[in-house]
Amino acid sequence: MTGYYVPGVKGGGPIQSIKNLVDNLSDKIDFYIITSDRDLGDEKPYSNIQTDSWIQVGNSKVYYTRNSELSLVKTKNIINSVDFDLIYLNSFFSYKYTTVPLLLRKINKISRKPVIIAPRGQFSSGALSLKRAKKEFYIKFTKALSLYKNVIWHATAKTEKEDIQKIIGKDKRIIIANNLTANYKQMEYDKPLEKKKGELKIVFISRVHPKKNLKMAIEFLKNIKGKVEFSIYGPLEDKLYWAECQKIIKDLPNNIAVSYKGIVTHTDVIKTFKQNHIFLFPTLGENFGHVISEALIGGCPIIISDQTPWRKLESTKIGWDINLKDEVEFVNSIQTCVNLDEKDYRIISKNAFNYGKQMSNSAHDVQESFRLFS
Repeated sequence: MTGYYVPGVKGGGPIQSIKNLVDNLSDKIDFYIITSDRDLGDEKPYSNIQTDSWIQVGNSKVYYTRNSELSLVKTKNIINSVDFDLIYLNSFFSYKYTTVPLLLRKINKISRKPVIIAPRGQFSSGALSLKRAKKEFYIKFTKALSLYKNVIWHATAKTEKEDIQKIIGKDKRIIIANNLTANYKQMEYDKPLEKKKGELKIVFISRVHPKKNLKMAIEFLKNIKGKVEFSIYGPLEDKLYWAECQKIIKDLPNNIAVSYKGIVTHTDVIKTFKQNHIFLFPTLGENFGHVISEALIGGCPIIISDQTPWRKLESTKIGWDINLKDEVEFVNSIQTCVNLDEKDYRIISKNAFNYGKQMSNSAHDVQESFRLFS
């Protein structure tokens, strides 16, 4: 069960996480996915998609339904319409897509078969710092109901396993299985974008939300010398936060041009990265960061926070992972990229692509993901 799935794009990385599981494991596992009939924040449902019945979507069966109609009874009936072996819940803080099925399982309204919960980075310190009181109450309340007894937890890195242990307990069963990517093994480096010394095209692709930290990214640009174009792509999930970002944009010096370019479809993400030099992403926390993987495949060196599994980037000469408190280092890294000429930029751009390709699905990653369900 997942709040959002294809063709949605506004739900971000968790959509791609599930799609990649399906694409890589559907020869071994039959996937049935219950999800919303519309994208995050949309008032209208997807066009030309049948709702409230199981339909074939790619390599899985999907049941699209309206969230407001997803009652306890309806959820029970949908789940019980499938002779399932296991339930995979693609969030922790989702009432309808995680808490409700756990309640139904507890009161024996659905089969008490194994359950896997993937918190998707929701237990990172950065993520928990947003709406902390509400989240702490939710955690205490659901734990008091004993909803997580015998649940398997899916962590995508050792750091996420540690985050889960801090919140849920060290005695819980936690399996580490890296997020799967799309298959990039046959791709070749292809980035015709020229790089001139003193100029830089920076891109930000993510939800416009405090967790993704766009405001800080804009702040960094105040002190950059040279001609900079900063393109922002992503759903305006938090309108008040976006208004704060716009205020900062208005005060930027004339050498910095910022433009919001709307939502980029998943099929165009790598193409968009190829049209830019650098991916700037000071996120408060990612359990994986599909968009980081896609940036690398797009030949974009990355300047990100140290709150993701993508670490030691400078030593591999593909970018920088920086402590969020170290604003000077962020600014210096951006300025370093502005100062690169074509020759030096091409080296780190190719390094980024090759590293992204190397880190895409290995046979081991696929096997570990399959073990999660076994």
